Amino acid sequence: MKYDTYQYDRIFEILKHKIESGRMPKGTVLPSFVDLCREYKVSNKTIRRVVAMLADAGLIKTKERQLSVVIYDQHNGDNDSVDDLQEPDGLVMTDILKTAEILYYPFICHGISLCGKNDWDILERIARQLDPKLPTLFWKKTKLIWRFFIARCENELSLHIIDALGFLGVEYRENNIGSRITYQRTLLDFIQKSRVEVPASETIKEFLAYIHFITISREDFQCYVPADSPFRVGVQGLNQWMKTAEERYSSVYLDILGLIAIGYYQPGDRLPSHAQMQKMYGVSVNTTTQAVHCLQKWGVVEATRGRGIFVSRNIKALNSISVDPQLIASHIRRYLDCLELISLTVEGVACHVAAHVSSEHIQELIQRLDEAKISGNLYQPAPVILLEFLTEHIPYESLKTIYTIILKNYRIGRKIPKLINSGNRSNKSEIHRRCAEAADTLLGGDQSAFAKQAAKMFEYTHQLIIKECKRLGYWNTVQDLYDGSQLWK
Repeated sequence: MKYDTYQYDRIFEILKHKIESGRMPKGTVLPSFVDLCREYKVSNKTIRRVVAMLADAGLIKTKERQLSVVIYDQHNGDNDSVDDLQEPDGLVMTDILKTAEILYYPFICHGISLCGKNDWDILERIARQLDPKLPTLFWKKTKLIWRFFIARCENELSLHIIDALGFLGVEYRENNIGSRITYQRTLLDFIQKSRVEVPASETIKEFLAYIHFITISREDFQCYVPADSPFRVGVQGLNQWMKTAEERYSSVYLDILGLIAIGYYQPGDRLPSHAQMQKMYGVSVNTTTQAVHCLQKWGVVEATRGRGIFVSRNIKALNSISVDPQLIASHIRRYLDCLELISLTVEGVACHVAAHVSSEHIQELIQRLDEAKISGNLYQPAPVILLEFLTEHIPYESLKTIYTIILKNYRIGRKIPKLINSGNRSNKSEIHRRCAEAADTLLGGDQSAFAKQAAKMFEYTHQLIIKECKRLGYWNTVQDLYDGSQLWK
């Protein structure tokens, strides 16, 4: 049985997407709870929660002792209340479009490269459903194609981030049916050619550039959004979806276990108080209490009212900790998604940072890297230092918000038992060397080379982590927990 509390949100998104894309049109009867449990390999409790979420979203109608029915009608797209939509804020919209360009493009290119024959069949069906005579519904459905390419990467973190930018809520308005016919023909032509031969990166680039030319870049192509759209108020609420209650407190105790494992906390050391943990991890006192209770149960810490929380002196207990592998897998999955997202997007981010950062800031980066090497940390801090540098100097607010979330997820690595340890000195030295080399290149003024070196370093660490996860036996557990193909199939 898969880890249910980690699954319900994903199953909701899958069914919601099927309904909104027209694969489950209005009037469709949902499968029974038993069939849904069997299909997604989760409990009845999880499916009941998913169905309740779909009903709350106005997508289905439920009746006691009857199967649920889809009530959402995608064909009413042209009848949406246009009075509720407003023009986007010009500066905010520009910021989001630049952010999307840096994040979307590499994921779309990667998704296209992963598509096989059956995938192109799905895309062709979507493209042929487009009706140029219905402009609002036409542009609404085109978003499914671009979201498909991103979903094809099977990276849930990237999907949540991209959805948080608000493009699904944007309504495009223009009065040129010829442009819509051209758009559809361009899509179908690209799909047919890609079915025969995997498109080269230059072909993909030309295709995306032409799509941009016949849409967003046109003067008569206007956008309207809801009042609370990110295009008006900025990117918000990215952190809300990221953790279930159990993942919140497990994140705390796994981090403490990780710090004990690398020697940061020694037997007998006093741990931060509950108040300090709440501030460190951004959680409630109830969460820290649950985390400490788990550590006490395993004999890892000893807590005495009035004295504090201390690492156990019982070495045997420290060396025999057993954590639910499925719980670890949920954290590893998020960590791997984060690593892939950085690997695909960091070159573009680094290019923009390099163009805006001062020599004084670069000198500070070099100094921090030098200090980290001298201090002899048991874990490798250089990638975190470089990522913090990039995040701090990103010139676009939306992108900075997203990379702040990525930075937070990047630190998950130390929470995973045995993944970070005092060994692998040669790999750590190589990682540090690459980070230092990139910083020196930036100081020398070669911005493009710096961006490429940073990207290669993060890709190198990404592959090392995958290799280590396989060695530790985590990989198969992660694959069992997370069927990424459900995001797009």
